[in-house]
Parts: sequence; C-alpha cells; structure tokens
Amino acid sequence: MSAITKEIRSLRSASETPKKYLLVSGVRPERAGWGLNPIPSGDITRTPDKQSKKPLINHKNTEDDKDKGAMSETEKFLDYYKSARSKGTYKSYKRGLTLFEEYYGKSSDKALEERRQDVASKDFSQNQRFVREVEKFHSWLLDKGYSINTARTMCLGIMQLFRYYGVPIVLPPQSKVSKTTITTKTYIPKIDELRRMFQVSDLRGRVILSMGLDLAWRISDFLKLKKTDIPDLNQETPIKFEAITQKEDAISSTFLSSETIEILKAYLPTLPKENPFLFPSNGKKHLKDEAVNNILKGFMKKAKIKIPQNKRFTFHCLRKRFLSTCYNLNIDSDVAKLLVGKSIGKSMETYLGDVNLKNSFIEVREKQLSLSNGTIKSTMESKDKQIVELQQRLTAMQNVLYGLLGLNRKQVEAMVTKQLKEEDLVVKGDIGTIPIEKYVKGLSVERLFEILARRQKKQQAQEYDKLLEETNGFNHKK
Repeated sequence: MSAITKEIRSLRSASETPKKYLLVSGVRPERAGWGLNPIPSGDITRTPDKQSKKPLINHKNTEDDKDKGAMSETEKFLDYYKSARSKGTYKSYKRGLTLFEEYYGKSSDKALEERRQDVASKDFSQNQRFVREVEKFHSWLLDKGYSINTARTMCLGIMQLFRYYGVPIVLPPQSKVSKTTITTKTYIPKIDELRRMFQVSDLRGRVILSMGLDLAWRISDFLKLKKTDIPDLNQETPIKFEAITQKEDAISSTFLSSETIEILKAYLPTLPKENPFLFPSNGKKHLKDEAVNNILKGFMKKAKIKIPQNKRFTFHCLRKRFLSTCYNLNIDSDVAKLLVGKSIGKSMETYLGDVNLKNSFIEVREKQLSLSNGTIKSTMESKDKQIVELQQRLTAMQNVLYGLLGLNRKQVEAMVTKQLKEEDLVVKGDIGTIPIEKYVKGLSVERLFEILARRQKKQQAQEYDKLLEETNGFNHKK
C-alpha cells in the first residue's frame, strides 16, 4: 500500500464524522448595498471590488410596485446574470453600473430610456451619443486611478445593459475602451509550492488542488460540478472528462489524473447525500468562489508560502499554472484551449482527436504537475506503455507529413519564400547575396518544415499571451 493511500484512508476516516464548517466568504456586509451617489466623490482610495453603502439612484420602487414584485429594468438585467449566468459577471456588471451612474448623474434606467430615444431618432449623430459617453466614462475611470483593464471591465456593465434590451452600441475599432494590458498581478505558483500546499491540506482541499489542476477551468464552472458528473472511477487512468464551459459555451475535453481518481474514491463517500454538488456548502448549494479562495489561502499560509507584494493567489492561478506549463512544453495552443474549455473551431476539435489530447495531458499533468511527486503508482506501467505507443504514432505521423511536403514542394517553397521575405532575411554566399528563391530551392524537406514551424511557434506564443491575459473577473487598481 502506497504512502499516499494510507494517508488518504486516515483522512477519510477522520472525515466520516459529520461536521459543520464555518466558511468565511470574505464578502463585507456593505456589499449588499447598491453603489454610489450621483455626485462624484473624488475619492480614489477605494479598490474597484468594494461596494458603496449608498444605493443606485432612482431605482426605488413604489409600495404598490413592491407588492407586485416589480423590478426596474436594470434590476431585471442584473437578476438575469445573477440567476442564469455567472455570479462573477453579475458582480462586475453591477459595480460598473454604479460607477456609470456616479459619472453620468442619472440612473442606468434613465440612460437606457435615452438610448432608446437615440435609436428611434434615426439621426446618426444622436445614435452615436452613448458611444461618446462610454468613451468619456472610460477616461473618467482612468482619471480616478483605475487600471486600463479595470476601466474596460467597468464599461461593460452599461454596454451589456443596452445590448440586453436590444439597443446596443458599437465602439469603433480604434476606441481606447477596447484596449487591455497583460496583467502581472496574478501569482502563478511553482509546482513545489503546490506540492507543499497539497501536503498540508485536508481531503477536500486535496480534491480542489488536484482536480483544479486537471481541469484548469474557471471557478464558476468548477464549483457547479455535481457528484453525478463524476465518471466511473474504476477505469484506466487518465479518465476522459468532458463538459461545456459557461463563459464561452465551449467544450472542455480533458481528463482526470490518477492522483485525482485515488483521492475522489476517498472523498465521495464523505459527502452529504442531500446536497448534489461535489463541493457542497452547509445548505443545498455549492461553495462560493470566495470560500474556495480563502481555503487555498489558508493552505498557503499553513505551508508558509509567501506571496510577493502586489501579487494575488486565487483558484484561477491553477488554470494559469496549467497553461504556463503547456507553453513551456510547446503544447499546441489549440490543444491547450480544448483541454481548459476555450473556444476553437469545430474542424480543429475533430482534427486534434483524443490521441493528441491524452498525450498532452499526460505530459503536462502527470509528468510535470504531479502533486504527490510520483508517490501514486497505480496504472503507471500501463501508462508508460501507452506513452511509448503514442510516441511511435507521432513519429509515423511526422514521416507522413514529410512525405506530403515533398509531394507539394512547389507550394511549400512559395510559403517559405514569402515567410523569409517578411522576416527580411538576407542570404550571402561566396560570390555575394543569393536570391531567396534560389536559396529555398536548395533546402531539404526537413529544413523547409523547420522554417514553417518557426512561424507556427511564434503564433503559438501570441496565443498563449492571450490565454494568460485572463483575470477571471478580479479587477484591481494599479
């Protein structure tokens, strides 16, 4: 019996006695308030995720309306996102609307009424009025001290309100509102730090860490997992696991690692029968994202891991750790997107196939990001055999590719010539400069393939930059 199996069994036995947990969500009581007054306060010391104690302006319903359960149009919009979409998005839009009302001096319902009048006027200049207002609002936010990324996110509230009611505005391509910068505030933990957290965590914490690395999903998708979503655990690992992610309505075609499988076998019997969720709260719902982030921060503190100043650690860091490892291993960016639930073309989903996905998952999660550092031995012999078979198939596919390049050499030469000219390559021989076309004709098929792959690698790097740019709805000032 492995050391980790013994430890899991001890954790399981300790968990069988029902316990009630007090989960500190980190949500301040004042967040129940609706926002800011219409007069700009000039106070730029607040952070964007803090809610004001003052209500949204002009959103009070009459007593008769309350009896009928009436809601303002803004409240209906927010209620839709709170109940049917992401709660993180709901909070972000709500915060953006409170700030827009502070800037505009009128309620968002009034702004919506004015937007409808602009559209009905069929006057181009009047129809563009709120495009200009949103751009002014963006500048106002920057002047208040908000970062470029946060300013853009706060503008989405009023823009999505208009879109929800069928009167959208379209920003010009060069608009500053659409611009973002790559955030460097998220702390991407090293694998040895994650292993230290894994060692000091309880059974539930180990499931969060291990399965969080497996799936590398956004927290909203992760916490909605139910016990019935878990496949038969008595299969050869890694076990295929598919789901549709909410934000992009895209499929995540990934796997559950051998580590996760062994821990789940101990964890599932400890869950309350009346709650369907894999990570239940004390009631009938799932844990809140703030609760999970606080749990992880507690493990970091217990493991004595220090987060650098001006950095933050959240569940989203597991997603970034997975994607960063994919990039370091030169995993195709489309493969990485499909694993974590980012949208790619339908044709690419078919082309990539289970072989590429499984091979990439094993390389990233089982080899590089093992939390038990190799102590889980189950199915390893069959897995090694599987890896050898996959490598052999990859070599065979590469040989076929070289053959196809040879059959279409003229077309390949044209592509390489164009690429080298764009790179301003100058080839010098014994008697002077050699024309690019002549140089390309003398290259072997393998060398042509390497040159084409160079551009592909550059494109992959750009794709990963975009992937790692995500902030998961956490907005902070500079």
